Parts: sequence; C-alpha cells; structure tokens
Amino acid sequence: MNMKKFLRTQILFPQYLGLAPYFWLIFMLPAFSVITDIQGMAKYFWLAVIVVYIKIYRDCFMTAKHFSLRVSIQLVIDMTFAFVFNYIFLFVFTSFLIGSFPVSKKVFKRLLWTFYLALGVSLSWILYIVYTGTTKIDIFEIALLILSPALPVIASRSLGEQQAKRQALREENQRLRLLATERDRIAQALHDDLGQSFSLIALKAEVAQKFMEKDLAKTKEQLEQIANESRNDLKLVRQIVRDLKNETLIQALHEASEKLKQAKIVLLVENETSAMNWKQEVQQIFARNINEAVTNAIRHSQADIFTVIFNEDEYNYQVIIKDNGTGFSLKEKQDSFGIIGMKQRIERVSGTSSFEAKNGTQITLTIPKKKGTEN
Repeated sequence: MNMKKFLRTQILFPQYLGLAPYFWLIFMLPAFSVITDIQGMAKYFWLAVIVVYIKIYRDCFMTAKHFSLRVSIQLVIDMTFAFVFNYIFLFVFTSFLIGSFPVSKKVFKRLLWTFYLALGVSLSWILYIVYTGTTKIDIFEIALLILSPALPVIASRSLGEQQAKRQALREENQRLRLLATERDRIAQALHDDLGQSFSLIALKAEVAQKFMEKDLAKTKEQLEQIANESRNDLKLVRQIVRDLKNETLIQALHEASEKLKQAKIVLLVENETSAMNWKQEVQQIFARNINEAVTNAIRHSQADIFTVIFNEDEYNYQVIIKDNGTGFSLKEKQDSFGIIGMKQRIERVSGTSSFEAKNGTQITLTIPKKKGTEN
C-alpha cells in the first residue's frame, strides 16, 4: 500500500493525463544517447541530471506551487545540454509544459519571453558550432532545429484554451438542463398540490353555500375544512417561496458562469454532479461563498481561468476555489469584508477555511458532516 502511494505521489503522472505523458517520454531517449560515450563518474552525473529533469517535469503537473521556479530549472538544464552536447530538443518538453499549464496571460507572457530568450541563445550557439565546424546542414534541417522547440508552446496554449472553453460550455449546458428540470418540478408541484387544493376549496365553498340556508352545522363544518385547507396551502406556498430564496449550487454556478463570461474568464468545475445532492443548508453556504469569490476574481485577479472543485468524504464537504491570476497579499486582504464574510459563514457551522496566494488565489472551504447536515 505504501509503495502504491509512493508511486502515485512521487513517480506516476496524474491519471487525468492518461498515457500521453508516458508517450512523450519516449522522446527523452535521445537525451540519454548523447551521454553514452561519457566515461566515469561524469556519466552518472549527467544521468542524474536527466532524471531530475524528468522528475521536475512530472511534478509540474501535480501542483501549481513553484511552477515558475521549476520552469527556470528546466531552462537551465535545457541550455546546459545545448551548450555542452549541442542538443536542443530538451526545449520541446519545457515548451509543451509552459503552453499547457493554466497560468494567467501575464505569467504566460513572462515565461514565454524567458523561454524564447533561452532558446534563442542556445540555438545561436548550436548554429555557430555547425557553421564553424565540418558538419553542414541544409535549410530544412535548420527550420526543424528552430521550429521543433519553438512551436509547441504556442500550439499547446491554443489547444488548452480551446479545450477549457469547450469544457466550460458543456458544463453550462448541463447546468441549464438541471435548472430547467428544477423549474418543471416546481411547476408540477404547484399544479399537483395547490391546483388540486384550490379546486377542493372551490368545491367545498359551493357545498357550504348550498347548506347555508338549510343546515348551519354542515355549513360550519365545510367552512372549517376550507379554513384548514387554506392554512395548509399557505404553509406550502411559504415553503415553495423559501426554497426559491435558498440558493443552490446549480444557481450559483450558472450565475458565476454568466458573470465570468462577461469578464472573459473561463469557469471550470470538477465533481459538480455529486455536489448537487448535498444538504440544502450546505449548498447555500457554499453558493454564497462562490459568489463572493467570483466577485473578487473579476475585480482583482486578472485571471483567465476560475476553477471550482467539489470534494466529499466520510466526514466533510469541501469546496476548493482557485484562479490563475495574480494572487493577493494576505496582510493586505485579511481585513477585507469579503474574506471576513466567507470565514464567518463557514465558522457558523463549525467549518474551516484557508486562503493561499500561490500562482493565483486558492480558497479551501470545509464543512464537517454532522447531525443536520448529512445527506
């Protein structure tokens, strides 16, 4: 069991990536081949450098923490192989990584220019070595040398943005279907319960009218039944109005999608379907906090992706809200009414909240399951 956990947390790529990253590692084999002729301890040193490179590359897909630092280390290794072994193709991995990772446009531009600077310097060195040596290459080989590492960063960025938009559209369509289903349910409840009840009241009123001059006792009985039925209907109407006022996660996410779309921010949601079955009280608390987080993201984050992740285990409900924006200073924001309000809502039900600012903003909200909040 410990070995499985070690492999999952330290060696294997995330499951959502499928087999793609293992396929790409095949292209790491030429990097091993360039060190085969090295003798002694130096060979083991360069072998260790490649292993560290693969480990850093893999860890970037596991957590957003220190992403820019990891990319910088990869670029140093990329340039080292270019200058020592005249091998440029390690840049392909860094190129794909920068393009596919969901960072803000500002961070992406900074990493992109850093990448192209490192690539340009390395290519200049290799082309200098080629043209001053005995090896000659034609224009097509030069184009391959330049475009192979230069293009994946743009292509993967564009592909990632398109995939995120398609995913957001699918999720929003599913939300609209659920909202339509809920609207139909309420309409059916109004028809079945109140409609029949009003018909019964009307019928009893007609019967009471007929008995009014002949039998006052029966008239009184009918009027009492009408009064009781009316009181029950009033309770039902109040319950329906209360349910309509209670905001659900579907409603919150639909409103969030509309607001974020206007700000040109893509909304991504994970495990949404399972959260729809959470207790109404829990949904309402999380819904209000999601609304607050959306407002903050639109005003301050400069993000282009906003993610909501729903988790549940035996003991807790949890919502993780994060964006890929500029983050914030906890010192500056700890007294903000928005954050105070979010904390207070969670604390009222004995929950916990945490706020982090690393590669964007991440808010983690947890509500314990207890009597009154279990499904």
